[in-house]
Amino acid sequence: MIYLDYGATTPIDDEILDLYVRIEKDFFANTTSLHRLGQRSNFMFEKSKQELLNTLGIVNHDIIFTSNATEANNLAVLGYLSKYKSGKIITTKIEHPSVFEIYKHLEKNGFEVVYLDVLENGIIDIEQLKKEITKDTLLISIMWVNNIVGSIQPINEVINILKEYPRTKLHVDAVQGICKVKPDFSFNDIDMFTFSTHKIYGPKGVGALIYKNNLEIDKRLYGSNAQNGLKPGTLDLALVVCTCKAIKKFYPLTEKHLEYVKKINKILVDGFKKIPYIHINSNSFSSPYIVNISFPSINGETIVHTLENSDIYVSTGSSCSSKLATPEKTILAMTSSVDLAKSSIRISLSHLVTEEEINALLKALGEIKNV
Repeated sequence: MIYLDYGATTPIDDEILDLYVRIEKDFFANTTSLHRLGQRSNFMFEKSKQELLNTLGIVNHDIIFTSNATEANNLAVLGYLSKYKSGKIITTKIEHPSVFEIYKHLEKNGFEVVYLDVLENGIIDIEQLKKEITKDTLLISIMWVNNIVGSIQPINEVINILKEYPRTKLHVDAVQGICKVKPDFSFNDIDMFTFSTHKIYGPKGVGALIYKNNLEIDKRLYGSNAQNGLKPGTLDLALVVCTCKAIKKFYPLTEKHLEYVKKINKILVDGFKKIPYIHINSNSFSSPYIVNISFPSINGETIVHTLENSDIYVSTGSSCSSKLATPEKTILAMTSSVDLAKSSIRISLSHLVTEEEINALLKALGEIKNV
């Protein structure tokens, strides 16, 4: 098997899986229980939170653990904007569905939403942002690394722009960036950001919203006062501890793994350039972890299943929307081509991918016209 869909999910790291089992066995008590076992679990919970924040160099934020990044994004955007009935908010045309669909919902319910264009390289139009932002803009959502083509957005530049607009808050979907791309900004300068543990070799079923201490976020669920009342209910301590472990293990390895992935990315892209019927959508502004290509006139799903027959696994795009028979909106925004948007596939890489696997993929794609 050749797995090249790491942007959708990653296999759990053996060390993290062993830790999950140990925590479930040794710290099974409810973290909100007042007895000794409960307080022991709660101590482990608080310790894990602090170690995670320390690893990321964060000093002025709190963290809420959610079921996934989709829930974290919903809590961030809707939780912050719940105090407003209307107002101007800004996002991009290439956000993940868990952000993009929130803004579509808000647009139908009284908010003015600006969807920033992207240039041909997949980067947002900064000049458009400067033109659209006003002192009354409530919130801006811009993902760090696009999940379809890997374009790395200029978050630090956005942060600098927002220094002139103290009322405007910044929300960043960091799912495809954290532990993969070295940030050129400080997490301390972002009001809210989210990530998902299963993207960084941890377990599924847990994500996180990290937000500034002075930010008012309203609850979306009602129940206990667990996790500041924002995520009521009994939490799975093992998922929290494993999230901390994943960050502690893989965040310090970001640059090392990035350098390796750059090497196999180059082999992959150089190979694509030798296949005349492949159009490469990703570029030098993209994370090397994601390479998006199109096969004009061939449906992307057809390519996915053809490769599957060779035991090679890639995707057509976001695993949250890949079953929809619509043009991929990121490719469409970049190219204005419905054909390229419908015929794209995403190869997402990892430090676990070998050069032999890359060569096998290139060989299989080189034969695709015979399908």
